[in-house]
Amino acid sequence: MKTIFSVLFLISSLSLFALPTAEVVKVRGIVDYQGQEVTKGMELSRKGLLKTGKKSFVKVFIKSWGNTIVLGPNAEMQLDLTKKEVEKKYSLYKGACRWVTSKKSKENKGKVYTKLASLGVRGTDYWLKVNHLLNETEIVVFDGKVEMTNLNDTDDNALLNKGQWGGIGGRFGNKLVKPIDLPSNVISHFNRYLNI
Repeated sequence: MKTIFSVLFLISSLSLFALPTAEVVKVRGIVDYQGQEVTKGMELSRKGLLKTGKKSFVKVFIKSWGNTIVLGPNAEMQLDLTKKEVEKKYSLYKGACRWVTSKKSKENKGKVYTKLASLGVRGTDYWLKVNHLLNETEIVVFDGKVEMTNLNDTDDNALLNKGQWGGIGGRFGNKLVKPIDLPSNVISHFNRYLNI
């Protein structure tokens, strides 16, 4: 009887401490993770750089955090799947991504980081773009709310709501631009990006 309890405890402990992984749901074109070709159904683990080539994209799902990410063409995102508590789970270095978070997930979903800003995830759907040539970060929120914070001045932050645009850097300046309410036709236009 003691052996059965020991085995059950061990199994439950393993699942409790299991590291998060990202499942590749869709892939088109040239995509790699730490230099290894990415294919549909593959599980990404540990810490690594996810890169897409020209006319390529990848869609991944991180079940333990309830996040679905579509990384667009010529993009680079660092994933840190080393432990559940890691702060910088996601860092978008260049290109665009579409982010959808399950509202049901109670796990700490973390923040998305760019060179200029951090974006707090709150059960939401948004499009995020990093223009590394102009050193800009911009976002369009389709659903939910996103807290955007200037990494160079943490007192400079804004809460973006559904239907709003935000930006920082390059053409937008060194401070966060006041969120702009977008008309429905503009939202519809952006909503087509990476909605895969």
